Amino acid sequence: MLHLKTGFALGLVSLVVACGSEPSSSGGAAGAGQSGASTAGMTGTAGSAVSGAGGSAGTGSSSGGSSGASGSGGSAGTGGGGGTASVGKCAPPVDVFSPITKLSETGCVDPANPSKPSATAVSYEVNSPLWSDLADKTRAFVLPAGGKIHVRNCTVTPTDCPNGAADEGRWDFPVGAVMIKTFAFDSKLVETRLFMHVDATNWIGYSYQWDEAQKEATLASPDGASVMFNTGTRTVSWHYPSQMDCMNCHNAAGGSTLGPETAQMNRTLAATNQIDRLATLGVFETPPAKPYKAALVAPYAFGGMPADGTTEQKARSYLHGNCGFCHRPGGNYPNFDFRNDIALKEMNICNADAKKGAIENAPGKTKILVPGKETDSVLWLRMNEADPLKGRMPQVGSFVVDPDAAKAVGDWIKALPAACP
Repeated sequence: MLHLKTGFALGLVSLVVACGSEPSSSGGAAGAGQSGASTAGMTGTAGSAVSGAGGSAGTGSSSGGSSGASGSGGSAGTGGGGGTASVGKCAPPVDVFSPITKLSETGCVDPANPSKPSATAVSYEVNSPLWSDLADKTRAFVLPAGGKIHVRNCTVTPTDCPNGAADEGRWDFPVGAVMIKTFAFDSKLVETRLFMHVDATNWIGYSYQWDEAQKEATLASPDGASVMFNTGTRTVSWHYPSQMDCMNCHNAAGGSTLGPETAQMNRTLAATNQIDRLATLGVFETPPAKPYKAALVAPYAFGGMPADGTTEQKARSYLHGNCGFCHRPGGNYPNFDFRNDIALKEMNICNADAKKGAIENAPGKTKILVPGKETDSVLWLRMNEADPLKGRMPQVGSFVVDPDAAKAVGDWIKALPAACP
């Protein structure tokens, strides 16, 4: 995907490979969520090193991993040994229309084992993951030398939050940052995406397709592609996202990176709070103030994590993580607001007419949410439609209904009082 506002001819945009919106799959259960841990071999839950950050990071091994961080003021660990190919720096390419074609040569992964992130990458997990049609996912980021994450503070810096206090705790990554996400089924890799911060206003993404031998991933088509992917246990239908898919999801109003924010990152891993660990690594301009913003609850059990919270909290957490980057002020569909901190009355969904109208399978249903009646609510009906061409939500990059999410949202709707607030 190319998300550039100026300086590039539209005719060239089609040359850029898409990355960022969630692809789809089909097949049997692979765990109803994203593991965020080590399914695809991305380690470092207790201390991957970050370039130029604080903390005495471990030296990378020959497999490219990095040991846990400790202390302060140290430098990043050195990367492990690689192959004979020339390995670049993990950063946006000088020519964004000519990205590196082999994942192992990008500098963002261990060149000797591209399934693992580089020694300078920081792995992380989120509380309410984006639905990826049963794929397991791992996540990491790399910061440029000296680059720091800005955490929005609506009270101290009101200009951080032009769309209100619901954006408190969103994280803004510096120019040169790279987000790394890998997708797998049954521990077999299918795709790795690199999402790169090109300049002050623009990001760009590239998708890499894993080979059958699981030794290398190669730049995928900018137009998207669909493949039948055999995990050794089953076959899934995998859709590499198109350029437009990426642009629709990773919009600027939604935060570009989507996942990393205080409410998403406030979780305990290996007996340590994840934000505490990141603060020790020195990745922030100013670390989030304690106590940290309340964590989003798990909308349902995934990745070994149990569901928690009230019926409303679970539904709102899912809607925030999966819908709130588009359905929000300034987003692609700003007529209603799915951010977690918005009161139901301010969401503009209760007995409100759906702008897109009814869907094919429920022609008489036109209200976004009818309290007490999930089967009359377009919100719930769209979540239960599998075909994006027939009204599915999310309408981009997903072809499989998330039954646990549909139940969570349906339970919330049924529990609402009959009268709108």
